[in-house]
Amino acid sequence: MTAGRMRRGLTEPFLPVAALALLALAAAALDATVLCWASVGAMAGYALSGSV
Repeated sequence: MTAGRMRRGLTEPFLPVAALALLALAAAALDATVLCWASVGAMAGYALSGSV
């Protein structure tokens, strides 16, 4: 695996978005409203920051 391919795999937006989505789902299932909205806000901030 070349360094460029590894760097591209680590910087893909899929991993942080997937982690935040799972956190939002888990928080919603546990009825943790504040944590759920915080993770949804984090996803929105990540998308608006130009990281995607």
